[in-house]
Amino acid sequence: MLKRAERLSREQFAYYGKAGKKLHGEHASINRSHSPTFHASVVVSKKVAKSAVVRNTLRRLVYAQLYALKVTGETGVFIIFLKPGAAAISKAALRVAVAELIERTLKAA
Repeated sequence: MLKRAERLSREQFAYYGKAGKKLHGEHASINRSHSPTFHASVVVSKKVAKSAVVRNTLRRLVYAQLYALKVTGETGVFIIFLKPGAAAISKAALRVAVAELIERTLKAA
């Protein structure tokens, strides 16, 4: 999990949500903006999973990947939106899908 200072506030979320470069995958979308520091946010709506337990599990899974990205020294603002099919696939498949999307985003920058 990321520290509170590394997660986006509501104001930052609104600003970077409009300003970033967006890439879409089958199970997730990512919005990346350039910044000298690392910030991230994960959005899992009720359309993805009705149960809060499942939504929080998916959110933690993606935050773990973002934490690994932060440890490598990457900077920028990352906002990841999970799509409704994300809860139906296995955790390993979701990790791979999100990792692929992050990698595509880093190559595009």
